[in-house]
Amino acid sequence: MTICSRCDDSGWVCEEHPGRPWAGPRACNCGAAGMPCSLCNVPEDGQELRMPDGFETDVDKDGWRH
Repeated sequence: MTICSRCDDSGWVCEEHPGRPWAGPRACNCGAAGMPCSLCNVPEDGQELRMPDGFETDVDKDGWRH
């Protein structure tokens, strides 16, 4: 059962088409970046955003990167 119909519970929507999920079977696939879903991925004070499945932070000699 899907709880958030805007992002299909992924927590992320298309930046250009915010009514469409950024990932999953109904993903927008227009190539635009993703952004946090304003309905279900809004962190409380002191919490962090829910990141997409498979997200990894890269660290190299210049520091962390997304």
